[in-house]
Amino acid sequence: GPVAVQYSTVVDEPVKDILDGIYHGHIASLVQRLHDGDESQIPVVEYIGAEPVPMSLSESVDVCESETERVFVLPTQAERLPELDAWLQMLAGPHKSWLHALVTASAIVQDAKYAENYIRKLLRARPGRTATVHLGSGLPSLLTIVDTNGVLELTIKCDADRTIRLTIYHKSLKTVVVPFSLEFTYNPSQNLTPIHGSKQRDDESVRKLCIDTWVANAGVPTVFEDVVDSNTVVKSSLTITEEHSRGFCESVGNQAWQYTFARDGILQAPMEYAHIVFTRDMLRLLQSSVFGFGQVNGVHMYNDVTLEDGARMFQVDDELAVTATMNGLTNLRPGKKIKLNWIVERDGKKVATIESAFLVRSHYIDIGNAFERYPQQLITIMLPSAADIAALELNEWFIYCEDTAATLKPNTPIEFCLDSEYRYKSTNVYSSINTTGTVTVQGQNGKRVTIAKVDYKWDTAVKDPVVEFLNRFKIASD
Repeated sequence: GPVAVQYSTVVDEPVKDILDGIYHGHIASLVQRLHDGDESQIPVVEYIGAEPVPMSLSESVDVCESETERVFVLPTQAERLPELDAWLQMLAGPHKSWLHALVTASAIVQDAKYAENYIRKLLRARPGRTATVHLGSGLPSLLTIVDTNGVLELTIKCDADRTIRLTIYHKSLKTVVVPFSLEFTYNPSQNLTPIHGSKQRDDESVRKLCIDTWVANAGVPTVFEDVVDSNTVVKSSLTITEEHSRGFCESVGNQAWQYTFARDGILQAPMEYAHIVFTRDMLRLLQSSVFGFGQVNGVHMYNDVTLEDGARMFQVDDELAVTATMNGLTNLRPGKKIKLNWIVERDGKKVATIESAFLVRSHYIDIGNAFERYPQQLITIMLPSAADIAALELNEWFIYCEDTAATLKPNTPIEFCLDSEYRYKSTNVYSSINTTGTVTVQGQNGKRVTIAKVDYKWDTAVKDPVVEFLNRFKIASD
């Protein structure tokens, strides 16, 4: 009523001006009440928050302080290490600063979400470490941590633009140091959460670390070749050496005599050696642009190894050729799932087929990039009547070979070998279906004869009509 509008003296005053007037009027009222209207008496602080708590460390920690740095040498016995809060308060120092905000904040803002402040766990006291806080004008400018041998493990610094850079110096299997860097923004105007990060930027840093480690572990100068197309076929080769075979058996505890003693001058290698063949290509695919982010959130689901009938055991000096493909990248409720497929060949003949699957928790892909492939599906059917045979022949996707003289008969096993690829429009709807393959029956001479082909392509659909039809008459195959 009249009381509410008594201070409205401008016609059609914008809402922004009204709210700004309330805001600045509130400030003026506080200055008048607390500082007699003199703004020069307002104290200047780094940020509004809890004041640093004075802490003292136990005598087990050696402390050396000067005007330019504070050095903390931690004991080598784990039971003598200081408590987390006391240790972090001593690192932060007696004054508010970017380092104090970094180690005391309960959460880090990542885009539109809050994440637990994992920096606190990362900086926990560990046996034998030496932490040095470098000072500039009495405030921290750089934090370094070295191990018991004096090797640099971690650095944290804050640039002039308030960008905090944390670098962990990771050591690869080949003892090559690979730096892993994360960036944060120090925003003191955000009182409760002054530390801000970016999930996408962190994911990019994790992927870069994995790629750099992959290159460093190669042992020879190597360049990471990214995979940007899901149809890419990755090929590699490996020669089984005696040293490598014996080392593999020793590492997995395989003491079988045939892998230790040569018979007739031939030393065998375990068939599990196939895992070594595809591991390097597997890691490359898991770090590719097609796979995306989430490397440290991956969970290995399974390995399915199928050996070819009659394939002999691996032997030292065998040369193995490997062909790797992606057979699926889909979204599940907990995260995205990737299926990888390898074909291992020796002397041009297939020895084994390996399928692996990984689940990446809390990471998903754009539904338009989701796909699944099912190569060389073997489906054997038996049609009980002439009417069922006619129904099969009426399908446009069933195409007789021009040179075939065979005809289908009821109760005769018919084998379909299909290659199917599905692209997704939504979780339960395909944007495209492509199913091709061959149809064979057993000839009079006992050999299989190709009588027809399968060629089906369609856009939006919820099921594959080819597979649905065959499943109605599917029988168990030998």
